[in-house]
Order: sequence, then structure tokens, then C-alpha cells
Amino acid sequence: MLIALVAALCMLAKQLLRIPVNVPGHSGVLWVALFVICRGLINKRGTGVLLGIVAGVLAQFAGFGHQGPFEWTKWLAAGIVLEVLTLAIPGDLRDWGKAAVVGAALHLGKLAALTLAGLILRVPVALLLLGLGWSATTHVIFGAIGGLLGALALRELRKVPFLDAQARGR
Repeated sequence: MLIALVAALCMLAKQLLRIPVNVPGHSGVLWVALFVICRGLINKRGTGVLLGIVAGVLAQFAGFGHQGPFEWTKWLAAGIVLEVLTLAIPGDLRDWGKAAVVGAALHLGKLAALTLAGLILRVPVALLLLGLGWSATTHVIFGAIGGLLGALALRELRKVPFLDAQARGR
């Protein structure tokens, strides 16, 4: 239930931040934070992947994004990266360093899925590579900020007895 709620909030955050600031990846601050919060609260294997699937299905069927039939792939990629790094990097997602690295990487994972979708849709490689350096940089920055915001929220949410017990699997 929490996964579906967080996935819906991610779609809402993505739509709310469609303001034209001409900086790629700026909406990642909110949805990355939500992904980190969800994975931090539900400390079970597969949570990140399931969150990515649910968010991808919502995005695909709600018509969000511009990748057509490949819209779901970027959310799934973010969920997979979230899951793999959460398990691979020791520590808790409340740790600033882990949260920043995980946030930056999952936002880059989404960008990589977008690039792959562009290749599959036969977008010219030169056009894809043209803005990839700047876009990757901003995705890392906004992803790290989102990860830090997620860690901050997790630190506060863990003070709530019910959520702390749920995160510990009790």
C-alpha cells in the first residue's frame, strides 16, 4: 500500500515540477527523495524494484513523459538502481553519504534508461550525446540533493514509533 502511495506521489511531484526552468533533472529532487524514503521505511529486499514497477505502470498508463511505450523503463531502472545500491552499500539510508550516492545513481539510472529508449527509437546518436554531459551533471546534483532530503525525512520519520517498528520489520 505504501509503495503504491509513494509511486503516485512521485508522478504528482514530477507533474508539479514541470515548470520551465531549463535545467534537466530538476524534478528529481522530489521523486528521488520519495524513492529513498520508501526504501528506507520498507527495509525488505525487492522494495526498490517493486516501487519502480508501480511508478512505471502509473507513468505509462497516465500518459506522463515523452518516451511513448518506453516510459515505464526509466522508472524501473531507477527502482533497480535503488535496490542494488541499497543492498551493496553498507549502512542505512539515513546516512548522508549513502543517501546522496544512491540518489545520484538512481537519477542517473533513469537518465540511462531514457538514453537507451532514444537509441531504440532511433534518435540520432549525435543528438543524444549533444546534451548528455550537462544533463548527466545536473541529474547527479539533483539526485544527490533528493537523496539527502530523503535521508533527512527518514531521520525524522524514524522518530515515529510505528514507522520505526515497520522499518525494522517488527
